[in-house]
Amino acid sequence: MIRTLASAFLLLAASLQAQQIDLEKIFEERNLGPVGELLARGDYELVARIGEAAAEKGLKAPEWRILRFKALREMGQLETALAETEKALVLYPGHFEMLLLRHDLAQALGRADVMAESLKGINAAAKSKAAKDRTAMESVVLGRAALMLGADAQKVTAQYFKVAQGKDAKLEAAYLAEGNLALEKDDAQRAADVFRAGLKAHGETAALRLGLAKAFQSSDREKAMENLKKALELNPHLAGAHLLRAEQLIGGEKFVEAEAAIQQVLDLDGKHPMAWSLRAVVAYLFQADAGKMEQARQHALERWSKNPEVDHTIGRCLSRAYRFAESAARQRQALEFEPNYLPAKMQLCHDLLRLGEEEEAWKLAELIRKEDGYNIQAYNLALLEKEMNGYTTQTFEDFILKMPKRDWPIYGARALALLRDAKTVLGAKYGLELKRPVLVEFFGAQQDFAIRTFGALGGQGMLGVCFGTVVTMNSPGSLAHGRNNWESTLWHEFCHVITLTVTKNRMPRWLSEGISVYEERQRDPAWGMPMDAKFREMVIDEETLTPMSRLSGAFMGAKTQDHLMFAYYESSQAVEFLLEKFGKDKFQGILRDLADGKRINDAIAANVGDIEKVEKEFAQFITAKAKNFGAKADWEEPKTEELNPFEPGSFADFLKKHPTNLWALHKEAEAMIEAKKWTEVLKLADKLIELLPDSYDADSGYALKVQALRQMKRTEEEAAVLRQIAAKSSGAQSAFLRLIELDVPAKRWAEVKANALRAMALNPFLVTPQRALADACAALNETPDAIAAYERVLVLDPGGGAQTHFKLAELLRPSDAAKAKRHLLDSLALAPRNRDRLALLQEWK
Repeated sequence: MIRTLASAFLLLAASLQAQQIDLEKIFEERNLGPVGELLARGDYELVARIGEAAAEKGLKAPEWRILRFKALREMGQLETALAETEKALVLYPGHFEMLLLRHDLAQALGRADVMAESLKGINAAAKSKAAKDRTAMESVVLGRAALMLGADAQKVTAQYFKVAQGKDAKLEAAYLAEGNLALEKDDAQRAADVFRAGLKAHGETAALRLGLAKAFQSSDREKAMENLKKALELNPHLAGAHLLRAEQLIGGEKFVEAEAAIQQVLDLDGKHPMAWSLRAVVAYLFQADAGKMEQARQHALERWSKNPEVDHTIGRCLSRAYRFAESAARQRQALEFEPNYLPAKMQLCHDLLRLGEEEEAWKLAELIRKEDGYNIQAYNLALLEKEMNGYTTQTFEDFILKMPKRDWPIYGARALALLRDAKTVLGAKYGLELKRPVLVEFFGAQQDFAIRTFGALGGQGMLGVCFGTVVTMNSPGSLAHGRNNWESTLWHEFCHVITLTVTKNRMPRWLSEGISVYEERQRDPAWGMPMDAKFREMVIDEETLTPMSRLSGAFMGAKTQDHLMFAYYESSQAVEFLLEKFGKDKFQGILRDLADGKRINDAIAANVGDIEKVEKEFAQFITAKAKNFGAKADWEEPKTEELNPFEPGSFADFLKKHPTNLWALHKEAEAMIEAKKWTEVLKLADKLIELLPDSYDADSGYALKVQALRQMKRTEEEAAVLRQIAAKSSGAQSAFLRLIELDVPAKRWAEVKANALRAMALNPFLVTPQRALADACAALNETPDAIAAYERVLVLDPGGGAQTHFKLAELLRPSDAAKAKRHLLDSLALAPRNRDRLALLQEWK
């Protein structure tokens, strides 16, 4: 056996010698892989030492030096790496990847001369090597170089990055190049697809996971966090991952945690410009220290004094904190450093829109499109501008309203009246007189609202957003509406106008949202998120209830839509607690201190006492509310051993032992409804009302009672219960419409008017409440309101125009005979044989 193995080895050696295979090269290539893995998991110092030793030993493969250069870059030793690339290129002239690395290092140091020289070298190398002979990595390098020289992004993707993936399906760099390009152009969906394809072809890498996290950060926070976590598991020292996490934490106002993430980067690279840029943001937003912010900014500019990314990053983060004017100033500074820096132009465009400077913003968006035909956000803004050019703009001294042309005659006047009422009430309450008109824009399509508001598609579920003196709203006629009260939303958003202005945009999100929801309740008890079963459960769950000092994080870290809604609810309760416990003057003192630059916890402590004590008292306040909600009810669901579905009478025995159990009562009600035993249903409804007198939702005892009474044809009693629901629930459209149906024949015109207005606050495009309002106002001798309502009916229901024209003719006759006669003639044109109208015309003659 030994002789056989020896013979085989001699034969192999002879074969290798005959084929002139370089054994040393094979040895090198086998070891390059493990060292590359060390680099991928963040062992930068070890990789740098190995690369240095390999060079000293005279190992031939250029990859040893490339690995070292990459490691040095991650450790912040850019000058050393740049100097070494120059020497290495003497040994490896025209090496594509080495030239690109030299370019990137020079760019980070602001060395334009070296950048130009490197691109020239790549161009020369490309000319000396036919396309068919280039490696996949060389195609990636040429694609990136082409982009730097202004080539079309889509052509580069097709001609270089896709070609590279075809030549080597496992090449990570090819997917990173294409995915990162898509991110630069705001094409997040395409970026996500590319990074996923890279993970499938190449396998797990921190860089691909980071790219996927960035692709999801604006559309799916849960997926973004999941991928970011995986990236840091694969490489705990990945600077980009720590920086992305720091930005997310800053957005959630978790500044201490953000600072820790930033420090992770600075521990490895003490001059990292993006780390210092984010530290500048923390200094400004958290410490309210403009001096510290500027010091951090100067550190960020230490390597390259005109690095546009520094001010762009600072401004972008300030913009997320609603500091749009300050962000715009930062973007302008970035553009002074580099006039063609597109990220700053795009961010400036968004900031200008949020400041209401639309004319300049549209011009800038057009300029971006001319410079970059692949920028998705700029393209979307072009579509939005075209759509908005067809909008109606109504300008008043205090407000500018923009909305689709079809919308203004339907709810425009109501929106203006509501805004003026809010300005009077809330302005006086918070001591503010607005000096400029507020711009309020309504969008007929959710996608237009999203592009105008967020700069990209998304934002489903959002009804309105305030940017200071600019408010954007989904139209009441859009698909996003119909079940939501647009009037309460408009009141909510205008409240933001007041409080953000009062505090100079320096209030935490929880306080801003909390005040707006609280003020909804003050305007109308049916508005503003009352306590319900879901909120009760979440309050009692200690893990869901968030301390006041960390409430803003509850918005950013919301696991589900229910958790997000609870963040709004808890914030409003915190505001209510502060006002009830400490009074209006102390509360206003908190807002004044925020405007002066104090942090929220310091402002609370200065005005009402130690934050920990306040938090403890607030927890007691909201927990007591939760426990008082349905205090007599048994909220527990039965355990498995308490109910045997195969044993007759098991459920009846459980209900007898637990007569106040909500789960059992609802189950019994379902069975009685199915059996059409309405008397029993009515008894169960009264029991549920007794246990939960403050619950008016679709599962409440009140809703069950309405169903039973309607089936029993006890109409007057049904109406009485419906009135209770209508007074307490702003979204009970079925109750509003049913009451209109019952009250119109009975000529209860005051009730008809009230419920018509409630129904229109959900959807003003419904004909039934508009016609009911018109009839009610006419009967109540409120002629101007009746005329306005009938005119809206005419727009919404032209098919029923004959009767509507006639009503308008009668109402207008005393004040505007000519207009009245036109309506009468229009009515007769539609129904020429109507005797009443002919009689009126004869009377007129």
